[in-house]
Amino acid sequence: MKCENYFCIYETNGNCILKEVSLDINGTCEECIYPSISQELLEKEKKRVLSELDF
Repeated sequence: MKCENYFCIYETNGNCILKEVSLDINGTCEECIYPSISQELLEKEKKRVLSELDF
């Protein structure tokens, strides 16, 4: 199954690795799990990405 949610732990190379998923009334995957990251790591990555952008 195709998956565009690259934040979900089940997404790999644009595909869901689960055999089945359940969708809620809005079509959102109910099995989706987002990994927890520290605020420190988030801020570090935001700064890194911003430094690569020209704006």
